[in-house]
Amino acid sequence: MKKSRLTNRFIRLLSITLIMLLIVATVIGCTKSDDGNKTSTSDKPDSTSDNTASDEESLKPGVLPLVTEPTTLTIGISQHALTTDYEDNDFTKLLEEVTGVSLDFVLFPTDGTEAKQKFSLMVSANQQLPDIMCMGFSDSERYNYGTSGVFIPLNDYFDNDSYFFWENLKKWASEKEIEDVFKYGTSPDGNIYAYPCYYIDPGDASALGCWINKKWLDNLGLSVPKTTDELYETLKAFYNNDVNGNGNQGDEIPLIGHKDWKGSVTDYLMNSFIYANGTNLNAENGKLYAPYVTDQWREGLRYMHKLVNEGLLSPLSFSQSMAELRAILSDQSQDPNIIGAFVAHPAQVFGSEGVWRVMEYIALPAMSGPEGVNWTPNDGWFASYNTQITKDCKNPKVAFRLMDTISREDMSISMREGVQGVDWEYTNEGQPSHVIEGYKTVFKNIQFADRPSRWTSENNTIWHANFMNQAPPKLYGSKATSEYPNEYRKYQMRTLWYESVPLRYDNHPEELVNRLIFTQQELDEISEIQTSINTYVSEMRTRFILGDANIETEWESYLAALDSMGLDLYLKIAQQCYDRMNSN
Repeated sequence: MKKSRLTNRFIRLLSITLIMLLIVATVIGCTKSDDGNKTSTSDKPDSTSDNTASDEESLKPGVLPLVTEPTTLTIGISQHALTTDYEDNDFTKLLEEVTGVSLDFVLFPTDGTEAKQKFSLMVSANQQLPDIMCMGFSDSERYNYGTSGVFIPLNDYFDNDSYFFWENLKKWASEKEIEDVFKYGTSPDGNIYAYPCYYIDPGDASALGCWINKKWLDNLGLSVPKTTDELYETLKAFYNNDVNGNGNQGDEIPLIGHKDWKGSVTDYLMNSFIYANGTNLNAENGKLYAPYVTDQWREGLRYMHKLVNEGLLSPLSFSQSMAELRAILSDQSQDPNIIGAFVAHPAQVFGSEGVWRVMEYIALPAMSGPEGVNWTPNDGWFASYNTQITKDCKNPKVAFRLMDTISREDMSISMREGVQGVDWEYTNEGQPSHVIEGYKTVFKNIQFADRPSRWTSENNTIWHANFMNQAPPKLYGSKATSEYPNEYRKYQMRTLWYESVPLRYDNHPEELVNRLIFTQQELDEISEIQTSINTYVSEMRTRFILGDANIETEWESYLAALDSMGLDLYLKIAQQCYDRMNSN
C-alpha cells in the first residue's frame, strides 16, 4: 500500500516535471524564432500563399526549383497588344516549371500613363497590390513609392540572394557596365527599389549617323566627305547638278533628316563643333556646363543656317516624321533617288521588304569641324528599372529569386526570342550580327515561314517586353546574322547598319551626362526651370537654323533669356546631383 502511494506520487511529480520542461522548451523555441526572423508574422501583409520550400537547401541562391510546396505569386503587368495570353503562355510555363512557383497576372492598361494612374489609385485606396509590379516608373516616382513603403528595397537581396544575375553579367559585362547598372538604379536614399533589366543592343546608343548616296558621288567624281567644309562642297554639287540623271535639275534634296528617333540633323552636325546630345548638359573634369550657351554651339548654328539658306539642308528635317521620310526612301518604283544624304536609322527608313534604291548609299563618319571636333552623340548603355516588389508581397525572397531566375542566360534569351529549340538555339557558327571587335556568335534565331519572329508577331509565346532579363551588349550582339529575304534587305541591315556601327561606337567624350537622378527636393526646385530651358533651347535652335531668328543680332537676348529662366540654379542643382552620384 505504501509502495503504491510512493509510486503514484512519483508519477505525478514526473508528469509535472515533463509539463514544465515542455513549457520551457516552447518559450525558448519562440525566443529563437523571434531572434532569427526580425519581421514578425503580424508585420507581414497577406499574400496568395505563405508556402515556401521547407528544405533550406532550395532557398540557397542558384538552387532550383525555388519552392517544394505550392506557392503563388501575382504579377502586375501592362497588357501588350501582341500578347494573346499571359497565363497560357510559353514563357510563363517555362518560368513556372523551372522555379516551381505558380504565377497569376493582374493586367493593367496598355497605355503607360493610364497604367500608372490605375496603380496610383490602388495605392491610394489601400487595395491589395500584386506581389511583383512590371511597370516603368520615372526615377522620382520610383523613389517616392520606395520611401513611402509601397516598394521594398532590394539591396540585401542582391547581396544575399542573387546568383544568376551575377553569373550572367560577370560573364558578358565589364566592371564599369555592372557599376553603372547599380549606379543608375540607386535612389538618392541609397536604396534600390527596382530590379534592373540590362538588355542592350550595342549599336542603338550611338545609332545617330548620316548616310550618303555613293552613286551620286561617283557621278560627280567626288570623294567621301570627311569634314564640314567637304560636306558643304559635296552638298552644293548635289544641288547644282542633275546628279540623279532624270533631266530635272532641282528635284534633288542634298541633305534631309526627320524629327523622330535618331533623325536629328542638328545633333549630327552640331557634334562637329561641340559634343551635343539634344539639350543634355556636358561635363569636363567633373564640372557641368551647358553646351548651348557656348561659342562653339553658335558656330554650329551658323553652319547649319548656311546649309538651309543655300538649299542644301531641307527644312522638312525639322518637322517631318520618320514615316514621311521612309515613304520616299522605301519607294519601290523605278524613279531615281532624289535624296543625296540623310540622317536616320537605315533599318527603319528603307522599310522591311528590301528596296533597290538602298544599294546606292554608304555610311558617313562623323564630320570633323573647324577645330577638329567630330563626336557622335551617345545615349549610354543604361539598364531599365521596371520591376518592383510591393509591400503586399509576403514572400519577397521567393519573388526576388524568381526575378533572379529570369536573369539566367537561357531564360533571358527566351524571354525575348521565344522557345529554345523552336525559336532560337545556341550555336557558334555564322557571323555575329554586330561586327564589333571581340564579339562572337553565341545563338541564332530559328526561322520558319509559318512562324514569324516572336517579338514582332501576335502570339502567346512571350510577354513582348523585357523585364528582369539580362543581355549585355556583348551577349545581345552575339546573335548570328539573320537570313535576309533578298540582297537589298541584306545590304540595308548588314552593310548600312551593322557594319557602320564601329564608325560611331566609342566616338564620344569620356564623361557623359545622360542621366541625373534628382531627389524630390531637387526636382521641386528645378523641374519647371529645366522644362522651360529645354523647350526654349530646342525652339531657338530650330529658329536660328531656319532663319526665323537672327544668330547675329539675337544671340545675346537668347543668352539673357536663359539666365532669366534660372540657368545658374539649374546648373548648381545638377552639379550637386552629379557629384552625389559620382561620389563613390
